[in-house]
Amino acid sequence: MALTREDVLQLLEILRQDEGLREEFRRLLLPPDLPAWMQKMDRWTERMDEWTQKADERLERLEGWTQKADKWMVETDEWKRKADRWMAETDEWKRETREWQQKTDKRLGSLEGWTRKADERFMRIESTLGELRGTVKETEYWRKAGRFFGRLFRRVWKDDQTLLERLEQAEAQGLLTPEEVDELLRTNLLLFGEVRRGKFAGQRVLLVGEISATVAPSDVERALGRADIARRADFWAIPFVGGLRWSSGALKRRALSQFVLCGQDGFLQPSPAEDWDAIEQLLAHWQPL
Repeated sequence: MALTREDVLQLLEILRQDEGLREEFRRLLLPPDLPAWMQKMDRWTERMDEWTQKADERLERLEGWTQKADKWMVETDEWKRKADRWMAETDEWKRETREWQQKTDKRLGSLEGWTRKADERFMRIESTLGELRGTVKETEYWRKAGRFFGRLFRRVWKDDQTLLERLEQAEAQGLLTPEEVDELLRTNLLLFGEVRRGKFAGQRVLLVGEISATVAPSDVERALGRADIARRADFWAIPFVGGLRWSSGALKRRALSQFVLCGQDGFLQPSPAEDWDAIEQLLAHWQPL
């Protein structure tokens, strides 16, 4: 038969009053492992709470990372815009640099042309100045010949008439060519001198001199060559090279070894005042046979 409401209420009252019956009734209604299961449920609930808490923390960190990522994206976009602007400016700078380089190359080309012209003009000026200095020095030797060569010669003189007659005679005899005569006449200094003392005292010699502001090897070679022309015209010819300075000490030493009378700013070497023996050796070397 079916239970009524009154039956249920009566049963509940009996259970309230009889603890043993109530416990028996509980064992019948509930499974025997319910307490253990309930403990497991409690532990799972605790773990779920922990997982939920960790998940919430991770979500918070993730939200922080998301915010940072959003910020980085915004900054990246800004950097990209700056990079694009910088690239545009760089391209413009490269274009301006190429234009500047082209203009610079053009100006350098013009400057190099101007520099070459300036160098050429400077060389012409330097050459002209050298010629002027040489001319001044040549004039000085002509004008001061008595003083410059006074220790070597008792007297010095210029005798173009005797010189030309002897050269014409040598040319007529076939001893010299017309070109050699002209070469000798282009000599800077052609002076006769009478040896002052020693075993050649009173002998007349012809000084064949090349004069330059700075004595170069070519001056020495010309003096030797032109003195040889004069000797073939039957002159006792002495090669002489003088100037304000010599291009090198080695050149002067080589000239002295070739028995060339050397002058520097008016002073002779070998020195007639200090080494007359060397002067006599020089004169003897060029003495006609």
